[in-house]
Amino acid sequence: MADYLKPAPFSEDETALARKYSLGEKWQARTFAECQQDEMKIVRIYSDGVYDLFHNGHAEQLRQAKTFLPNTYLIVGVCTDDDVLAYKGTPPVMNHEERCAIVSHCRYVDEVHRTPPFYPTLEFVNSIKADLVAHDAIPYISPGSFDCYAPFKERDRFLATKRTPCVSTSEVLSRIVNNFEMFEKREYMRQSKMELL
Repeated sequence: MADYLKPAPFSEDETALARKYSLGEKWQARTFAECQQDEMKIVRIYSDGVYDLFHNGHAEQLRQAKTFLPNTYLIVGVCTDDDVLAYKGTPPVMNHEERCAIVSHCRYVDEVHRTPPFYPTLEFVNSIKADLVAHDAIPYISPGSFDCYAPFKERDRFLATKRTPCVSTSEVLSRIVNNFEMFEKREYMRQSKMELL
């Protein structure tokens, strides 16, 4: 099967590790400006999220990260269930395995990291040999910081993506809850018709 028809590998898979190690021990992160200057060299970009109830806003964020610079290798970190519960206060609807699988099937994704820190650090991003971090520019408060993405912004290693208006996991959940009664009625009608047959 052609590689482009396969889901993206996980970071611990042989193909992903081979790509990372091929960069060598002397690898150094490049700034956004440096990445723009050398369009022939592969740019490794890291983007993270929960990706619960994967929707068009998630896909658009990943598309922006993948296509902003030519020759982008996009690594996507999917937060664990425990981290989501600890930092957001509620568990995701979909479990970690499901969320990782869905992200791996998004055509913009080259690699999925299954155990990223909930808030990215320079040490982590350097350890996966990513040049840049892509996320929306809204400040995300983390323990001890007004914006967990500030270290990347300060070092010109941040690629700002735009949020998709009126689309979020919370909004999708609200639609489900608001339409639940209608769904129940529809299912009741279907069952009634099946019983008549």
